[in-house]
Amino acid sequence: MAHFDRYNDGTQAPPRLQIQHSLWSLIGLPMNQPTEWTIDEKFERVKAAGFEGVECWLSDEDEAERRANLSRHGLQLTLGHHPHTLEDVGKTVARAVRLSADFVFAQPLNPFCPIKEAAEFCREARNIANSEGMAFFVETHRNNIPESLNQALQLVEEWPEVRFTGDLSHFVVVSEFYGLEYERAVERMMPVLSRTSHLHGRISNGEQVQVDVGDGTGPTAQFFVQIWTAVMREWRKDAGPGDVFPFASELGPPRYAITLPDGSEFSDRWEQSLVMKRLAEQAWSASGPSYA
Repeated sequence: MAHFDRYNDGTQAPPRLQIQHSLWSLIGLPMNQPTEWTIDEKFERVKAAGFEGVECWLSDEDEAERRANLSRHGLQLTLGHHPHTLEDVGKTVARAVRLSADFVFAQPLNPFCPIKEAAEFCREARNIANSEGMAFFVETHRNNIPESLNQALQLVEEWPEVRFTGDLSHFVVVSEFYGLEYERAVERMMPVLSRTSHLHGRISNGEQVQVDVGDGTGPTAQFFVQIWTAVMREWRKDAGPGDVFPFASELGPPRYAITLPDGSEFSDRWEQSLVMKRLAEQAWSASGPSYA
């Protein structure tokens, strides 16, 4: 069986960056307003801002409507899920094939699962996806395998072929990295970074998992640009025609988003998602030459 280390769009185009937006991140927008944007309004804004796709977690009840919304606005689809059984994986892969999703990523199992058992589960999950021609990535995320850098390194040791969706804000908050030189954060994470084929754009300051980074020029944001650049540079080494590096802006609503005592948000997640987009483009530019 062929295995897929990255998403490929089937063209002969040079390797490129594709920036997506998380559907979850659009919950509750616009900020602190009585009326939320409709799905069509959300997707219209996503498209107008230059995002190419939307990352969704779908059910039998909403898949047809969401697929129609995406098609209407010319947006690609990526599917995420939190599988506890291989049957869960099979259902999501079947949905991905049915809806012509680009690829599938997973937050598998729970962090208390023995690592050997988790590695075997993830290997079989990848086989299910790959047998349908679909790439499959394991997300680095709290409350699943792997929820910490140490656990991810154990997973890599058990299954070196693993490919990750890197939501590295989780590792930074769990490891309490501040981006200081002596922490050697990029070096310590490199076995994961070199196996990452998809990134989530959320930034941690080492204490909170999601913080407002203003215009993105400060040290906290630029520390993440350094990490993302390392990921993209490693990914580029073996990239070929049609290979696509997906980056999804994923800034969660409350309780991810920090709120004031009255429950209102003080960080505009829509504006910050545009900052995540610019930072991804900065990292891609820094990771290597453009392909003309």
